[in-house]
Amino acid sequence: MDDLEGTAAERLDRLARLGGDEVSHDWTRRQLERALRDWSEDQDTLSVLGEGREDY
Repeated sequence: MDDLEGTAAERLDRLARLGGDEVSHDWTRRQLERALRDWSEDQDTLSVLGEGREDY
């Protein structure tokens, strides 16, 4: 099965439409790892932007 792609809302919508029989544990773990990696990158970006605003 292909990995979930798109925005968080698009991924969530596609995930909601999948049945439990359609996905493996490895696929689910891969999706979770991708989501957490994306979240971490977003948090890093927000942190840097926040620090930049504090300097002024």
